Amino acid sequence: MFQTDLGRADTVLAALEQKRPEVAAHSRRVAAYSVTLATQFGLADEVIETIRLGALLHDVGKLLTPSRILEKPGRPNAREWQELRIHPELGCEICHRSGFDDDVLAIVLHHHERCDGSGYPDRLANPAIPYTVRIVSVMDTFDALTSSRDYRDRLSVPAARTLIARSAGPKYCPWVVSGLLALPVEMLQPGPHDADASGPVRTLEGPAVLPMAGLLQFERPLSGALQASLC
Repeated sequence: MFQTDLGRADTVLAALEQKRPEVAAHSRRVAAYSVTLATQFGLADEVIETIRLGALLHDVGKLLTPSRILEKPGRPNAREWQELRIHPELGCEICHRSGFDDDVLAIVLHHHERCDGSGYPDRLANPAIPYTVRIVSVMDTFDALTSSRDYRDRLSVPAARTLIARSAGPKYCPWVVSGLLALPVEMLQPGPHDADASGPVRTLEGPAVLPMAGLLQFERPLSGALQASLC
């Protein structure tokens, strides 16, 4: 079944690769990061495969986003932002028609939701956001921060982790952020031929302070290895 799902995912990604190669490359990195974290958390194989598929497909809705928005050399304006914000719903429809199950669709639809309800498209809040979605959401943000854009330099791995950790609780699940902080830096490096990983790197001042009290709000315990690394 997983092989069939991966085959369908490859078919969809091939279309994304042809029309939006930079989005496809981002999706593959997010999938790799998400699977790495899910594996370190000790999640079941079938859950990891759901996370892999959801991460690979999370931005497929951008197939239908106008090129003038995605290729604009700068930040989108308010009207363009509204068009961009519907890509999770478009992606969910594409994946539904392609035969993916509800757990994968949830990742595609909700990867921009935030724990305080400030995300989109449904303004879900903790604890309504599935933990599979939370993992992909954090790693999606991590890859976006560590990738170059026309309007900004990429962040270093430590700087990206610092920025995400500062929003643990309100935006990002503290359980997932704790795992991101615990991963060795070498597990968070893009491939040597990744164009988004080149160019100047920005750094941030200050430590990555995680509000550890927020971990108590999430019912899933850390694995022994990650817990030890955080102590």
